[in-house]
Amino acid sequence: MECFQHEGRPAVGACRSCLKGLCRECATELDGGLACSPKCERMVGIIVSSLEQGARYQHVSAGILRSTPGLWSGLAVVALFVGIVVAALGLSFSAYRSIALLALPFLALAFLSGRLARSTAGGPSPADAAREPVS
Repeated sequence: MECFQHEGRPAVGACRSCLKGLCRECATELDGGLACSPKCERMVGIIVSSLEQGARYQHVSAGILRSTPGLWSGLAVVALFVGIVVAALGLSFSAYRSIALLALPFLALAFLSGRLARSTAGGPSPADAAREPVS
């Protein structure tokens, strides 16, 4: 890749905002990457802060999902019950046989939430335990 501004110069990286190739002379090094202009410097700052915020929220939401195995077990039981009832009613009346197909999403939800309940029942993963500060 070559520098966008200087033909023939090798690029040392790309602007994190506009993705143009940058040589050492054109590149402005920021905390989260390179930028090519003041306009892009502002955008790179926004991109980096957005990525950092997303990483923080991802950790929080993953922790919430892992801390609620009872919720997933309850959802599995309810979805299984609804799936069985819908399938039984749909199959018992010949005019409504196609309704029995509506049981499939409920049975799939029961299966997936049951698996999630089993995987979260053991508590936090070893990686999460390693990240928690020791008092």
